[in-house]
This record gives sequence, structure tokens and C-alpha cells, in this order.
Amino acid sequence: MNEISYLRVSVTDKCNLKCFYCRPDNSEFVPHDEILRYEEIARLVRAMTKYGLKKVRITGGEPLVRPQLEELVKMLREIPQITDISLTTNGITLSKHAEKLRKAGLDRLNISIDSLNPELFYQITKGRLEDVLEGIKVSKELGYNPIKVNAVVVKGLN
Repeated sequence: MNEISYLRVSVTDKCNLKCFYCRPDNSEFVPHDEILRYEEIARLVRAMTKYGLKKVRITGGEPLVRPQLEELVKMLREIPQITDISLTTNGITLSKHAEKLRKAGLDRLNISIDSLNPELFYQITKGRLEDVLEGIKVSKELGYNPIKVNAVVVKGLN
């Protein structure tokens, strides 16, 4: 039987940005009461550890729009076989959540930044680059390691 050591778990399809490349104006989202509860996600992760699961990445949409995400992180951290929990985020509200998530057991971050030019960042995302940079600063101070940065590259734009 093949080992499954890594799992990406999307906790929502909602996002707090309006990036032109991924969010059409007519998007409809699944209500949070119609997707897996945190307890159900933790049960699934626990069941998959018998196949070698060790690492979990929490994704979305934007996972930080899902209320009390630190509760899921705590549940995952309580599973002895899980050695690494990471989060992919756009970082817009990270400075408000980073400490709670760290205390709950989050290890690593992957943050999307489509431009380091504030005006271009806003043009692409309709968000504030300053908020993302503040989230990175706070996360670094809290000891997240590593903090990875990624971007969606749009030819001729960024």
C-alpha cells in the first residue's frame, strides 16, 4: 500500500480579496454550515495517519476567513502522528491571527504576495500590501519557520 504523508485541507472557498485572476464577479460560495466541521476534518486526518500521514497544510480560499481556525489547529496538533501543520494565506488578516495560531500549534506559513508595489498589489487583489507585510513581521517575531512567499505571476503585469 502506498504511503500518504502530506494532505492539503481546504477549509473554505471564501476569500477576503478580489484577485482578478481567480475570483469572477458572479462567484457563489458554499455556506460554512455546508462544509466539513473542524471535528470532521480532524477525524479524517486522524484516520489517514494509518496510511502514513504526517503533514497537513490548511488552505482555502482564504482560510483565515473561517472563524476560530485555531481550534482546528489545536485538534490537529493533538494527533500524535502529525508532525507538521502549515497554512497558506494571503496574509491580509494574518497579524490578527498569527499569535493564536502559533499557540495552537501552527508551524509554518506560506504567504501569497503578487507584487511588492502597493499600487500594483491593490490593482491585482484590491487589498493592502501593508497589511500583508505587517502579518509577515508579526509572524517572524512569533518564531514561525519557515515563512515562504509565493506569487501568481501574470505576464506583462508583475
